[in-house]
Formats: sequence, C-alpha cells, structure tokens
Amino acid sequence: MRRAAKYGKSFEDYIEAIYELEKRGVKVSVTSLAKKLSVKPSSVVEQLKKLSDRKFIDYRKRGYIKLTENGREYAEKILKKHFILRRFLEDYLMVPEDIADKDACSIEHYLHDITIERILILMTFIENLFKENDYLAERYREFIKTSSNNSP
Repeated sequence: MRRAAKYGKSFEDYIEAIYELEKRGVKVSVTSLAKKLSVKPSSVVEQLKKLSDRKFIDYRKRGYIKLTENGREYAEKILKKHFILRRFLEDYLMVPEDIADKDACSIEHYLHDITIERILILMTFIENLFKENDYLAERYREFIKTSSNNSP
C-alpha cells in the first residue's frame, strides 16, 4: 500500500472489476465489463486504452481482457484497502454490512496508504483491548447502539 488513488476512482474501479470477473472465471470482454460497471461499451473501450497504455491489462480490439501481473497486484492492493475499510466500518463502527460495503467502495480510492495502515493499527489496538476487557467491549457496543438514531 502506498498512496491514495494514483490513477483515479474510475481507473481503479475498472481494474477491480476486471480482477473480480477473472476470479469468477469469466472471460472478460467489453460487454461483460460494461454490464458489471453499468456503463456504455464506448466508455469501457476508452478506459481500456488507458489501462493498456499503462501496462495494467493485455487487450486487443474485439478480444478478451486480461490483467497483467502489474494490474493484478494493483487490484489486490485496492481490494485489501476495501476489506480493511469494510471490516473497520462493520466490526468497529457497527455500520450495517450493506452500507459498510458501499462506503468502503466509495472511500477506498481516496485514502492514503498511511491512513489505511493507521486504521489497521487502531483496529488491532481495539481488538487487543477488547480481548483483555470484556466489560469494555460490551460497554462500547452498548454505547454505539444507544447513541445511534439508526441502530443496526
């Protein structure tokens, strides 16, 4: 993890989408990517050129799209950020799962890697504190529930 979105949210969304489709065994095409991202095929083609120019994908017109090793590594970094943020929102802020996932997806591209690292450190600290003190963990959960207008 290094910095906040180096190439922008849209760019990273494409890399993430290609990665997820490949993981499911889908042969990634302009059509499948457009469908997954809810965009027009012409928008996909435009973004694919940028991804290809930066060596994140292998792509030839009317062919399948594959992440390069560089693209795969970048996608995994994005997904790691997403996982950490979703877990923080769900487990520590007690945000409902669907909202936590949407929020993590929205902010993962904008937080610097140092911020993500500090969130992870905070999570570890809280986890260890709660393991040592069940009462504190229970008080925290109760406080969140009673303080929130939209308790989960």
